[in-house]
Amino acid sequence: MKIRTLACVGVFCFLALSAGGCVSSKPQGYSGVTSYAGILYLGSMDGKIVAVNPSARSQELPFPSSNGEWSYPITTLSKSMLSCSSSPTPVSIYGTPVVVDGSVCVGTYSGKVLMINPSARSQNLSFPHMRGGEWIYPRTDDVIGAIVGSPVAESDTIYVCSSDGRVYALDATYGDEKWKSDTLGDKLWSTPVVTGETVYVSTFDGHVYALSAEDGSLLPWVFEAETGFVSSPVLYKDTLIVGSFDRKLYAIETDGGDLLWEFPAANWFWAAPVLDDGIAYAGCLDGRVYALNVESGEELWELDTGDFVEKKKDHIISSPILVDDSLVVATESGNVFVVNPKTGSPERVKNPDDSQSDDKPSVDAPIWSSLCALDSMVYVRAQDNYLYVVDVAEREMKLKFCLD
Repeated sequence: MKIRTLACVGVFCFLALSAGGCVSSKPQGYSGVTSYAGILYLGSMDGKIVAVNPSARSQELPFPSSNGEWSYPITTLSKSMLSCSSSPTPVSIYGTPVVVDGSVCVGTYSGKVLMINPSARSQNLSFPHMRGGEWIYPRTDDVIGAIVGSPVAESDTIYVCSSDGRVYALDATYGDEKWKSDTLGDKLWSTPVVTGETVYVSTFDGHVYALSAEDGSLLPWVFEAETGFVSSPVLYKDTLIVGSFDRKLYAIETDGGDLLWEFPAANWFWAAPVLDDGIAYAGCLDGRVYALNVESGEELWELDTGDFVEKKKDHIISSPILVDDSLVVATESGNVFVVNPKTGSPERVKNPDDSQSDDKPSVDAPIWSSLCALDSMVYVRAQDNYLYVVDVAEREMKLKFCLD
């Protein structure tokens, strides 16, 4: 029998929205930022998919400008607290959008997958604009389980994990269901890894499964841990790296599913590590970043972000990101560090409003979302619904833009 830790309960409370009954709640979410052709795409705290042009924002043009910017609210019908009548309510968006041939795909906590055409959205056409390649899955009023992870696009297929315990494969052009897997566990809150003909997925009940990318059938490969996974697996050559509720990072062979090594930390790993040149950079809820040799699991260095700020205890929820020759790390308290990836030596980005001391966090709100790099700038969507812009070379916060 698997160990069910209090950490699992904590994660659920962290993510859960009001469900059932006549309840009205403010949308939540921690959608990250992605870029395509110089435009940033992200989900806002009030249930919108937003397209932002960094050049237009630096010029402080009215939003949305005519330079590829738009905003599209995604809603679902829910019951009012007072009357129990149904009315459109903004959805919550946790996963980072993915761009497929210029269109934007996103999954919602309300159990829908949408493909959005930027041209149609900039013209405010009705959704879905079928001639523009837009679609929604499921097409009916039915929904699948809540989607927390990000969709993955591979060839002509969109793969998405759902809280109903299934993986779904959808046609990227039309949104038709190609297949759905058997139920793999209680819930799947992670982002799948797709490589060749195989889909790897981590589950809340402590498994990493391999599925056929062709039909979703289970392959004879599985890894089982004592506790569950909420971290998404990442692949480096023939090794999967994934963090667990048991405060360990696991390295697993894709050939046979054998455990190569495990690395213990002082708290569990929420964010997926970033892998580069044989090194895994893993942020942990213990406030540290660990640099590990992928082949051996040997620790090369560790950075305790609490050593450089007045607040000693912090969490790292978003994955680090490599930009030019630097590693950028964001913490839940709102601090952003530019780190030397060879030595772990950090510089903290100062808050531009902090004229009195260095104690104020880099940004004015918690950071839970994945980061995005574009032209040596790092874009951070914080929980105050602002998009912040970090100049990595200058170690400065350049501007912030409200997504409301």
